[in-house]
Amino acid sequence: MSLKAFMTKEITALPSTATVLDAAKFMTDMNVGSIIVTDNNRPRGLVTDRDVVAKVIAQGKDSRSIKIGEIMVSPVVTISEDKDIIDATQIMSAHGIRRLPVTGSNGKLAGVISLDDVLLVLGKEMQNIATTLKKELEKEQ
Repeated sequence: MSLKAFMTKEITALPSTATVLDAAKFMTDMNVGSIIVTDNNRPRGLVTDRDVVAKVIAQGKDSRSIKIGEIMVSPVVTISEDKDIIDATQIMSAHGIRRLPVTGSNGKLAGVISLDDVLLVLGKEMQNIATTLKKELEKEQ
């Protein structure tokens, strides 16, 4: 199952030059807890709402002047869009992450696959298997 079919194409990303205040407003508007930091649409890092609190607010820094490139977690773990869902789950497990930026063949950000996306896909597959088994059992009766 190629990631292209399951990844979210609505990407929450900002350039590394965006301010922390811009990122906080963006996360609030988009109702997300993290954003991908990009340079030339290539993933470079990740900033979470926790990063904003711990690295800026709790230290009394000015969120209007600090750039997200200064507080991002980097390098960011990514996966190529030609990989499959099993590859994605292995990478997520190995790195203990729930969201994985997906890159195209040009290295640019193409989407995001989340653990929620994976669970939805696998849930549908399990439902298909259960339906098939049920039909087979009904034939036997």
